[in-house]
Amino acid sequence: MKKTFCIVFTFLLLALTHISSAQYKNTKDFYEQYEMRRKVVLSAIAGQSWMPGNDSRARIYRGVAKLYSDIDAETGLEFLKESIDDSTHWGCFNTYSLMDALLRLENKIPCELAEKGKLRLAQNFGKDKGFTDNHKLQYRTARYLFGQTWPDGPVFADGMTPLQAKAEAENWIYQWIDRTVTIGMYEYDSVNYHSLYYLCFTSLYDFAKDPLMKRKAWMMMQLLLADWAPEYLYGNWIGSHSREKYNQVTHTVLNCGVAIPFGYLFFGMAPFHPEVEETAYSGLAAVQGFRPVPIIGNIATTRQQPYVHRETKAPRKGIGICTSETPVWKYDYVTKDYALCSSYGDISAVENHRWDLTWVSKNDGSTCFFINPSYSAEQLLKYFDSTPDKIVQDIVRQRPYYENPNKWIEGSPFEELLQYKNTIIALYDIPEKEKNGHVNGFFSKIIEQRIKDSGWIFCSTDSIYFAVKTLTKGKWNEEKDHYRLTLNNRKTGVIMEVAQKSKFDSFESFQRQIKANKLGIKLNDLSVSYTNCDGDKLEFTYQKQRLINGQKIDFEKWPLFDGPFVKSAMGSKIFEITDGTEKMILDFNNFSVLFSN
Repeated sequence: MKKTFCIVFTFLLLALTHISSAQYKNTKDFYEQYEMRRKVVLSAIAGQSWMPGNDSRARIYRGVAKLYSDIDAETGLEFLKESIDDSTHWGCFNTYSLMDALLRLENKIPCELAEKGKLRLAQNFGKDKGFTDNHKLQYRTARYLFGQTWPDGPVFADGMTPLQAKAEAENWIYQWIDRTVTIGMYEYDSVNYHSLYYLCFTSLYDFAKDPLMKRKAWMMMQLLLADWAPEYLYGNWIGSHSREKYNQVTHTVLNCGVAIPFGYLFFGMAPFHPEVEETAYSGLAAVQGFRPVPIIGNIATTRQQPYVHRETKAPRKGIGICTSETPVWKYDYVTKDYALCSSYGDISAVENHRWDLTWVSKNDGSTCFFINPSYSAEQLLKYFDSTPDKIVQDIVRQRPYYENPNKWIEGSPFEELLQYKNTIIALYDIPEKEKNGHVNGFFSKIIEQRIKDSGWIFCSTDSIYFAVKTLTKGKWNEEKDHYRLTLNNRKTGVIMEVAQKSKFDSFESFQRQIKANKLGIKLNDLSVSYTNCDGDKLEFTYQKQRLINGQKIDFEKWPLFDGPFVKSAMGSKIFEITDGTEKMILDFNNFSVLFSN
């Protein structure tokens, strides 16, 4: 039997029935565990200090957590006072978080301080409304809520009245929602910024007076979490990412993104490290009123059977991030022990991470991947507003890592990929004019055994084996926590196959099978044919054919989401989200929600 529910504040706990397919026994169990984790996060962030010279945004986040929880509330109030009195011009992070605080802590912030905060916000609502979407959404969320709360308040620095700003913000937010549910996110699956979209929509859900805005915010929050849940593996956000920082990409437990504490909060089955940089953001999530549906919690924690999950993300290119013709196509193969993931298509986003193997481990750094450390004005000009003669020096000044020949982040236009389940082929053809004409491979020191035999590199670690074949010989370099394998040929490639240890009698039997697999390499043509241990044949020629068991991959037919948990046809604006027992359908055509067994 099916029944359509109106989205009101209380329906979340009433609409969902028994769930039996993951770590959560039922709805009650899910919310009890969620509440426990919420208290853990809130207590941890409220207990943190802040010192001058540190991230000024964290001062607001921690101040809010302290006041909300009454843990060191006096210091929390002092943090907010200092922030409001600070003469530094605010960006979107500060304006958003203070606007939320003024509403959320209305009864705990003195009227005089709240008035000063209101004036400070108006003074910082200038013409700059952000460059990337998370900046733009934070500004619009704050401006919308300001205009709703103080329609007769002071005129903003950009000359808009609060009501004008609210109308503009509402229009932008609605357009962003429509575009995102139609063609996907620009700033997709970022371990640093995805959480900011959550925060903004939960603020709108908590405080918007317009029922339609409240409903859209609730639906977007569920969709943002459903976007992440199939790529969650015991705390790791697996898969390719836009906007992952250079000092995060080689980590899997520590220093691996703001999303990690959010994953602990929303999904569980992960460690929580409050000492890790930028966890203060999670304090805001812990005080907000939004709650995810248990279906999504189950999706994130159900890993009994391997599965393929595919996604399409919006194309992006040019100054101001205008759309191009090429989107991003993502492919994930997920098991309970590891995930092998990759992406195809446009790579104009900075801090782009294209592919990797990530495995479950108690140790940090459980990942392996290769990268051409791309470095060019042409690539940067697709993203930043500058000129060819200035762009590189401008970006290197902001991001010194960018010119490092051994950096571990940034997508390369000279790398192409082909993946089928547990096997991936990466091919590289780097022009002579490119400064960095090499490819680096990351091999963590937590790998227990690493054996070179017959041109293959065999690795045994935790509960998996994996084998790596490079098309050209490389040089090993020992670093602090990893080994770097450098391929100095501009035309080269990599083959990787992964397996759970339970699939083989021994490490030796895995090696024998890999060496027996059919392999053909034509380096001049940059062409590879490989039949893996499961008998699947991958045929790949750079910039030409991609064949799986003789069938051509047709990217044009890829849906927005496709997998056992989330499905959506491109352009349909309808999302089917299921944990195998319960199903939720989000229809953004008429903004309805349907639950069924």
